[in-house]
Amino acid sequence: MNKLNAMLIAGLGAASLSFSALAADTMSKSDAKTMKSESDGQYKAAKKKAHDDYEAAKASCKSMNGDAQKSCMKDAKATEEKAEADANATHEKEEADIKAMKK
Repeated sequence: MNKLNAMLIAGLGAASLSFSALAADTMSKSDAKTMKSESDGQYKAAKKKAHDDYEAAKASCKSMNGDAQKSCMKDAKATEEKAEADANATHEKEEADIKAMKK
């Protein structure tokens, strides 16, 4: 699961960099709309992946008992929350970059 999160973060970071690299140029409203749509899609996919990973981790925690299960559930939730926070931060950055490019 950690490898998947690292891959997701790397992918979102690369997407963010591609938006940032274009920030120096201006774009048409149509291009901005397309970029926003892509950003929204990536954001939704990242949030869905975070939730799906959490559900899978939660299912694997059910085979445990007591403190081990509590710890596993806590780790699974923390991982989900971090992945969602990373997705939110990336999405907000991309939104700002797109807005800056429209000017």
